[in-house]
Amino acid sequence: MNLLRGEQFDPCLLSSIQEDLLIMKILRIHDPNDRYKIDARQLLHVVESTMHCISPKFSDPQSNYMNSWNVEVFGLEEKLGYTIKKISHEILCKCHENGDLHEETMMLVETLGPFRWDAKVVLTLAAVVSIYGEFWLITQLVHCNSLAALTAKLKQMPKELNMITIQLKALNLLIDTMIEAANLVLDFEGLPLQQQLLDDDTIVVTKSKMYITVYWILRSSISCAYQIADFGTLKDNQVHSNSTTIAAWTLFSLVYKLSGLCNDLKEKLRTCQMQIGRKFPEKIRNLFKMSHFDNQEVLRVLFSLKNDLPLKDSSLEKYYGIQELENKVVILLISKPELFTSEKIFYLVQRMHDHPLHKEIEGSYAILWVPIPYSQAWSLTDEMNFQFLSNSLPWFSIRQPWSLHSSVVNFIRQEWSYKDEPVMVVLSTDGVVTNLNAVDIIWLWGAKAFPFSTSKEKELWEQENRILELLIDGIDPLLTNLVEEGKHFCIYGSDNISWIKELNDTFKKIKNAGIQLEAVYVGYRNPSKDAENILDISIEDNLSVSLSTTKMKLFWLRLESIKNSVARVEQAAHYSSSLQKVLRLLDACETSNDWMIIGKGLSTDEMILKGREVQECLNLVLGMTEHVVKLGLFSAIRGAMGSPLPVKPCYHNEILPAEEGLLSEETVVCSRCNRPVEKFIVYQCNVTETAEEKQEAKID
Repeated sequence: MNLLRGEQFDPCLLSSIQEDLLIMKILRIHDPNDRYKIDARQLLHVVESTMHCISPKFSDPQSNYMNSWNVEVFGLEEKLGYTIKKISHEILCKCHENGDLHEETMMLVETLGPFRWDAKVVLTLAAVVSIYGEFWLITQLVHCNSLAALTAKLKQMPKELNMITIQLKALNLLIDTMIEAANLVLDFEGLPLQQQLLDDDTIVVTKSKMYITVYWILRSSISCAYQIADFGTLKDNQVHSNSTTIAAWTLFSLVYKLSGLCNDLKEKLRTCQMQIGRKFPEKIRNLFKMSHFDNQEVLRVLFSLKNDLPLKDSSLEKYYGIQELENKVVILLISKPELFTSEKIFYLVQRMHDHPLHKEIEGSYAILWVPIPYSQAWSLTDEMNFQFLSNSLPWFSIRQPWSLHSSVVNFIRQEWSYKDEPVMVVLSTDGVVTNLNAVDIIWLWGAKAFPFSTSKEKELWEQENRILELLIDGIDPLLTNLVEEGKHFCIYGSDNISWIKELNDTFKKIKNAGIQLEAVYVGYRNPSKDAENILDISIEDNLSVSLSTTKMKLFWLRLESIKNSVARVEQAAHYSSSLQKVLRLLDACETSNDWMIIGKGLSTDEMILKGREVQECLNLVLGMTEHVVKLGLFSAIRGAMGSPLPVKPCYHNEILPAEEGLLSEETVVCSRCNRPVEKFIVYQCNVTETAEEKQEAKID
């Protein structure tokens, strides 16, 4: 006798051998198509939300997943709705055939053969709940909508639901148990690296239990559909008969069977999770100790174990697999779901996406946003922030960051020192971490810092020789113009109103004396509302370039980034004069509330002053107006600061090459006394005598 066919087959009384035979038959039918990709978790949330509308006893998952209604499907030759409708139709047809329930279940398994296990159960649940939802929608509108009333009459639906209360209660309980079982199937299917991290015995036993659970979910779905279809055949004199009670108890028996399977699968799943929890962290750590041909294995383990299309590109409104990042330098932007403040977000877009070099290197690197909330659980606010920003930013983001494995999140926090402040971890094209935090070099140099490694950071400091330009790059077009036009200007900061007023008086005198010196007030670290009042004073009579408080914050952001970057490469300061200047600037900002840096656009010379030095320097400028006009502002200041005596020409002799001496617009400062020197042009004739002339000279 074939135990898998006919009425004599009773799955409720399966022996272990019979269960193994059933599993073998199910596995022979199971033939998943890798092209069919359905977001089973999202579809299951739609099912749960539908049941919540039918019965408030069901939990509503909408608060946990903002994107529940957008079920993503890839590879199917037909729309998802048509697939669900086709399954619904097949189930309803079986309800009217009065055939063997086991055989009908196996036929449904065969229909679902091309789908993965999680998709099988969720598609079947969606089909049944759509039938049940249609039934409830009509019955709720039947007394207030003529169309619903006529449709109910055509379908021969019961007039009063209180006549079938016990059956509805059994249906709701069974569907609730089926959803619970489906969630367990999805949880097991979502476990990372099962074959690598689970013991052989554990994975075999758990999968066997999952196969049986899938079978009973499908079998229960057919029973639910049969019960719903049977409502239309009941006569008024039958609603309280034994047949309705027997039908309800049939559903309750399925609840009992599925509940037992759920308990067993939960236990097996807990064992799997414990094994993976022990082994997965070590797997991740070892992954970064190994050499790889590309970055695909690293990215797959981190982000693509639960989802074949984990990347979201809002600019193109598409989803991608990790293959999109192959052969690219990947910047992992790790932050809380709210990312940066709005001004920092716009500035980051400017530094990277809008940078002049972006088009040249955009195919060589990619930014991937990995949001991680402060707590382990995602709140509704976290999800709203993520959805809004991920739909607005011009780079990749993790499509479902809440599904990241806890071991991955813990690795990021522990190994990459993520402490809820944004970091940018850089992975090379072969998956090697080349920079644990590239935030600072990206603020400072933007796309110019490609490939954003620590070695590139040192290289940039070796090449950097314009500190003034580095301080203001990208903050405001007016400041950029000051640099490009080669004007003399100073940047100053202070929170002392009286000091700023005194400084402004000096600026006014300098301007009236005909000396060109643009002044830019940049506020102070962490400016408050008082900064706006100080700003009004600093720009009085157009004596200073006006910066908004937002742009002031960007200046201090750059200065903070300079500080952090210099701290990492300070050991290289002995061969970089620019680093020495930066250290002096940082010292001035740290040790004094009043400071200034003076320089000239496109020039490598800057002067850093703090405290009383600022006013003394400007007073010296006022006292040597003629020399400023003659020698140039910066050379005159350097000469004056080098000697407290009245500025006089230097009498040391120094011969400079013609090119350097003639092309310099300013008088060169003496290397010995630091005073400006006067220029004289010396001509040297090189006479070459011919052989005949030399012979004539000897005869004479």
